[in-house]
Amino acid sequence: MIGELLVLYNTLFNYFLLKFTQEITGLYVKRSRLLLSAFCSGLIASIFYQTLLGALLSFIVLIGMAFSFRLQSLLKQGTVLFITTFFLGGVLTSLLPFLLNQSDVTFFILCTAVAFLGLTAIHSKWREMMQSKIQHSFVVDCDLELFKNTYSLKGFIDTGNECSEPMSGKPVHFLSYSAVSKELPEDFHKALLEWDEKNPYQLKMFPTYVYPKVRVLTLSTVQQERSTVLAFRFDKLKLSGTTTKEIFEQYVVFTKQDARYPQDAQMILHVLAL
Repeated sequence: MIGELLVLYNTLFNYFLLKFTQEITGLYVKRSRLLLSAFCSGLIASIFYQTLLGALLSFIVLIGMAFSFRLQSLLKQGTVLFITTFFLGGVLTSLLPFLLNQSDVTFFILCTAVAFLGLTAIHSKWREMMQSKIQHSFVVDCDLELFKNTYSLKGFIDTGNECSEPMSGKPVHFLSYSAVSKELPEDFHKALLEWDEKNPYQLKMFPTYVYPKVRVLTLSTVQQERSTVLAFRFDKLKLSGTTTKEIFEQYVVFTKQDARYPQDAQMILHVLAL
């Protein structure tokens, strides 16, 4: 009975490790293949219990059967699996004095829960890091020329931003009001604060040089909320970074709700800025 339980424990933990490794490395493998690999490795580990040869053979079988017996798999998937095994083994070892006082069923449930929660936490943190890394690749430096003033900003190219000015079809970008409020021309700044969304076409407060470059737009958010905003046609937008280009006479909308801008950006750029 002890032998069967040992095989079961090893198989279950091996499957958790393989599933985690598959998610991290992005290599698709059928579940049946993962289970077979986990079982064979667990059986070997149970037979050659507490021997270096058994541990080495079990590891090779685990990686080889799941991800193929190739050097690349041993290096890539094997490295992730090796590090994860050490982490999980360390956690379970530190909890062993408490776990040994439990019944066999409780011991099994607690060990399974610790393994599952531990690997889930690592995977969640890894996904956050990868998302941040991907987002960072869309960060660019921006020099925006608007109403004869130039503003140096940090921009983020949002692949989900497909807003455009309906008459011309030109892209619409979003600019943090707080990032440029102190540098805006005084007459324009005052008029921008006086403008009322409830009476959007009343634009008499703006100076005459603004009229040819302003458009009233109705935008819909992801939550299907509609809002009326003013879009202003800028003279030039120069992007520097992973993407280097110059954009002329497109539109920018000032936003006060900039707390959710990714990567601490000050400007959300249209997808066509890529």
